Amino acid sequence: MLQINISEQDCWLSSDELCECSEISSALLLELVEHSIVIPQEGEVIEQWQFSIDNLHQVKKATRIQRDLALEWSGIGLILQLLDERDQLENEVHRLKQQLSRFKA
Repeated sequence: MLQINISEQDCWLSSDELCECSEISSALLLELVEHSIVIPQEGEVIEQWQFSIDNLHQVKKATRIQRDLALEWSGIGLILQLLDERDQLENEVHRLKQQLSRFKA
């Protein structure tokens, strides 16, 4: 398995690298792109696609959900969207609690 040492935030993966790192086929990658689970940042065709490192985490999360729950990819896309929204809300609650704690002191 390909090991990537990530030291930069702007790390890009080709389609082949993303497939190898996440242990998926290029056919599955096409399906994930069709369902907007991952979105290439550059390139018009699969051979030219470039993905951010966040997409690697998204693919791994999506394949884990699919394996564990045996859902269709369209449902997984919705689950991932809801998980992202939940994370954003949790961050907002944390930020607001910090602001509120300044007034209590």
